[in-house]
Amino acid sequence: MILNKKSKTYIIAEAGVNHNGSFTLAKKLIEQANRCRVDAIKFQIFKAENIALKNTKMADYQIRNLKQNISQYKMLNKLELEPHHFLELKKVAKKNKIDFLVSVFDEKSLFFFEKKIKSKVIKIPSGEITNYFLLKRLNLNKYKIILSTGMSNLKEIKDAINLIANHEVYKFKNGKIFIKDKKKFNFIKNKIFLLHCISDYPTEEKYLNLRCIQTLEKQFNLKIGFSDHTSGIDCSSISVALGAQIIEKHFTLDNKMRGPDHSSSLSPKNLKKFVNRIRQTEIVLGNHIKKAQKCEYANMRDIRKSITFKLDVKKNQIIKEDSLTAKRPGNGISPMMVKRYVNKKSKRSYKKDDLLK
Repeated sequence: MILNKKSKTYIIAEAGVNHNGSFTLAKKLIEQANRCRVDAIKFQIFKAENIALKNTKMADYQIRNLKQNISQYKMLNKLELEPHHFLELKKVAKKNKIDFLVSVFDEKSLFFFEKKIKSKVIKIPSGEITNYFLLKRLNLNKYKIILSTGMSNLKEIKDAINLIANHEVYKFKNGKIFIKDKKKFNFIKNKIFLLHCISDYPTEEKYLNLRCIQTLEKQFNLKIGFSDHTSGIDCSSISVALGAQIIEKHFTLDNKMRGPDHSSSLSPKNLKKFVNRIRQTEIVLGNHIKKAQKCEYANMRDIRKSITFKLDVKKNQIIKEDSLTAKRPGNGISPMMVKRYVNKKSKRSYKKDDLLK
């Protein structure tokens, strides 16, 4: 699991329900994700009867993307995989050398995850951030948790983390988050990861509010990521520049397939571009250390300046500051060292424009 490595962004290809309930398509999604060089693939574990009433209406984006208006229950029922499918998919992911992650939406799915799948990380989707019955059953001693924060505010995130930790780790006062229990915080800080997220599919860029990545990091002092629901490939790279260490992006085998998420997901071709863009962003961002780069060494010699005499100076003559100046090239003594030489005897004779030696 690469979540502990700060130098590399952890990229999750969100297969979600883009398998359309087909185990065969789910396997193909893993194979394509591997070819795109992501770090992990993620699926969603649920049973429609456990997460939605039969008369629950679909969300607006689901109606818009599916171009039909049925109940959420009917839609979700068609997108289920059988429990044994997930165990087989985990094997396929291992064969393809990428991490296998799942989101859980209810207590029964969580129980199946803990008893059978046993991955080192579990994802809690944005819609469950207020699901008391699920959050209180999570176990930080067994796995790490990625918590999406779509549709939420700071207080709701604080409440969710405190419930997961079964302890008042944070307190909320005057619109800000404070660490209340330092010892408990030290326990959870490498176990809970927050994803900034806007829960609309696709998300218009004007709603992204990417500065919240920095807000979440400052307020909770945890590792932060970004669940990108835009239709393009640029915004995640911006989020990496803002400090996101985990990126999640929906992808599909074909954007023209029927389903709630296909139209707002990346094709394999674009997912590969997406990964390359993030890796290039990492290179551009560098390592925080301000120093001359290798490509600058020659330019330092040619563009910087050296201490140069403005007029002739004889041997043993006192060197005055007003007899010196700075001129290119920079392969002599730096002008910043001039104080070491003024008001001292010259060890040799110099002509105008000679470099001090």
